[in-house]
Amino acid sequence: MEKLKLKATAEAAAILLGFFVFGILVSFLFDEVTAELFRLVILEWGAFPMLCAITGGVVSMKNGFMPLYGIFSGLIFVPFMFFFFEQNWGLAVAYGLFGALGSLFGHWLFLKEVKRIEEGRPEKRRKSIIFSMFDRYDTKKYK
Repeated sequence: MEKLKLKATAEAAAILLGFFVFGILVSFLFDEVTAELFRLVILEWGAFPMLCAITGGVVSMKNGFMPLYGIFSGLIFVPFMFFFFEQNWGLAVAYGLFGALGSLFGHWLFLKEVKRIEEGRPEKRRKSIIFSMFDRYDTKKYK
């Protein structure tokens, strides 16, 4: 069971589900035509496939490869497919592939970090992009 990494996979799938539900809720703020275009262009073909890959990559960077994440990222789309989108099973498979590719990329970064630590080099400190933007304004390092 440890090789399946169910807890990390569930966390990544929950994050992905939250993003998708948020996108659906935002689409209700628009009129009918704009909402349909938003769902089709942004969620169905644009943001959601990339979010599958990015979420899988980020979570896999810390936990290693998650074999079930690709399946879960495809399954998340299925209930929404019946309510908001046309039935396109190929798209659900594509989301699963994007999720699996993101998880593989994150696993590759994970292995690089493990190799780095095994060589005795210090672990890289990862800061979020927002915090790293403000580093240059830190006045302590200029004194």
